[in-house]
Amino acid sequence: MMPGTLYPPMVVWAARDVQRHAGRSTLLFLCLFCLVFLIATALLFSQALDATWAHLLDQGPDLVVRRIDDGGWAPIPADDAVASAKRIPGVLNPTPRLWGAVTGPDGPVTVVATTAVVPDSVLKGMTPPSAGQAVVGQGVARIMSGSRLNLGSRHTLTVIDVFPVDTSLATHDLVWTTPADARHLLGLAPGQASDLAVHLFRREEEQAIQADLAAAFPWPVHITDRTASALRHRTRAARSGGIAVVASIPALLALLLIITGTGLDNAGQRAHWGLLKALGWTTADIVRLQVCRAMIVGTPAVIMGLASAYAAVFYPPAAGLTAFWITGAQHLAALPLVSSGAAIIMLEIAALVVLPFLAAVFLTSVRAAAGTPWTALQADPWS
Repeated sequence: MMPGTLYPPMVVWAARDVQRHAGRSTLLFLCLFCLVFLIATALLFSQALDATWAHLLDQGPDLVVRRIDDGGWAPIPADDAVASAKRIPGVLNPTPRLWGAVTGPDGPVTVVATTAVVPDSVLKGMTPPSAGQAVVGQGVARIMSGSRLNLGSRHTLTVIDVFPVDTSLATHDLVWTTPADARHLLGLAPGQASDLAVHLFRREEEQAIQADLAAAFPWPVHITDRTASALRHRTRAARSGGIAVVASIPALLALLLIITGTGLDNAGQRAHWGLLKALGWTTADIVRLQVCRAMIVGTPAVIMGLASAYAAVFYPPAAGLTAFWITGAQHLAALPLVSSGAAIIMLEIAALVVLPFLAAVFLTSVRAAAGTPWTALQADPWS
């Protein structure tokens, strides 16, 4: 280390080299930043959407039983369904549920009347609606005029509250009302339910118990387990992230070509390296110089790219714009996503970008600096 300096001499030389080629260094920084940002945003969103759905599904029932007939879905007799399910060992608290889609002011909305449809954590602290009243999600609230909500064929409800924004993934188009109002809107008779939510004593038995549970009912049923629901949402999340990555491939290829071009040696650069070798520098010294230079430019570019992607996925209002972009301009509620697993994704992306970049810099530097000083100086006609 040079006397009076706080940094190793090679880092100082590399910083001066970055400053000497400010235009090339800026271009390299921007390309790395954009490359990391595009990949990280898509993959972080996919991971966050998967984790958020898993968090919500973990609070739901283990099995959902629906009655079917020749026409498809059919209402289920609530009392008979509960009695049939309770005969199966391992079944806990079978709960009839009232929910379904009805026509709203601007398209279909989901009407629910039992707390078993929505996780208890979502409804915590909210006042249950009375007859003629409703609690609605953020998406429904935005299309309303005043506090009156018209549903179905001239059925009007008074909106008394709106679900919080951070529950929008589960409540965006939700209308929570009383069982009587829900049955009127869904066309169900008293004593009928939409389906039956079943909790199990052992969750790992959700596959094995389905055959016995289906045989316990006097009518055909279709049973959906938590694993199947989780797989469906995980597939949707992976598809959303994958589509965004595939759509970014042309831009990523262009960025990679620019990055590669900035790392290629030219005549002036080889002449400069030849001069350094004539002054006593070794090939290893020049390679270390180039690697340090790449780290000085690349490290902040990768960190800023990852930080920007994290903010674009997890912090509104940018999160809403990111969801709008990644889902292909389809509407998705802007809400805080669960960030579990994001750190691992960012480390993987950093390794995916930084390691090939440093390898390219190292190999290019070794090939260009391996010759004699005289050979390198001959590359520049003015030397």
